[in-house]
Amino acid sequence: MDLTKEELSFISSVVGSNKDNTNDSSQLSLRTTLPDTLKGLLSHAKLTMLAEVGHYQLWFPLEFKLNDDGYLNPVLSAPEVIDTEGVDRSWRYSDLNLQSERFYVLSLSSSGVLLKPRDHRYSLTHAQHITFKLPNKKKVTLLVDLVRKTNLGYAAKIVSIKSGKEALREYLFEKHKRENATLYENTSDVTEHF
Repeated sequence: MDLTKEELSFISSVVGSNKDNTNDSSQLSLRTTLPDTLKGLLSHAKLTMLAEVGHYQLWFPLEFKLNDDGYLNPVLSAPEVIDTEGVDRSWRYSDLNLQSERFYVLSLSSSGVLLKPRDHRYSLTHAQHITFKLPNKKKVTLLVDLVRKTNLGYAAKIVSIKSGKEALREYLFEKHKRENATLYENTSDVTEHF
């Protein structure tokens, strides 16, 4: 993600440091002038950056990694996509070709899933683990719990993501960008909040 000169300057002033002179404007490096104890605290802080695109909020996990030279390098991960017109609900993707051992995954978000049994013998009556592979072959294991049974299958909330959390967020974010390409064409419509 590219940051403007004003954003880089703001971040630099907040942590009381000097911006590293690098030719790559998409990278941000800060040399801290903070005491070692504060450097350690900031390097272990888990922050979030909010960007608003159309009626969606993108919550990017933001961490600062302290390298051996004393520079703090920000690391943005794939965001959680929230649909604000859906009453602040996780954005859900429905055109899937994913399946676990017992279920077809009909729709998926980072907080819930709609499962259709592959066979009449399978049901979802209690919390259980489901594992499936994303199209990029990365494995995701979820602990899901039944919310309701529908005529399509079982709507379940994701209790926890046992493995593949980052891969799932990346997958959903890439799908969101493809389905909403027009929102991402004009980056001046993006509002960022730290």
